[in-house]
Amino acid sequence: MLHWYENLYVSERASKKLKRTISRINRGKLTPEIYVLTFPSNDKNIMDIIPANILLQKTLRRRCPKIIGLAKGREDALELMQTIIMETYEQTGGFCVKEYLGDKK
Repeated sequence: MLHWYENLYVSERASKKLKRTISRINRGKLTPEIYVLTFPSNDKNIMDIIPANILLQKTLRRRCPKIIGLAKGREDALELMQTIIMETYEQTGGFCVKEYLGDKK
């Protein structure tokens, strides 16, 4: 089962069919051009960008960290990541997205 951040960050391009896209990802359906941003899978990363179609694999799906963002296209995902990192830096003076969003309600 996938875990979604309560206040999911969504790029403008991905927001048009948001409910449908999330439903398709949850049901394990193909979602071309969709990328998810997750909490980091290791201590060396700030966060991870994963093509949503990778989550069709059951083992990767079970091991997927909490999804904090959704974007359409790799460039869109990079821009969304930049937005999240800049917000984190402005609020905390650091780059630990997991701590910032984990404390944010």
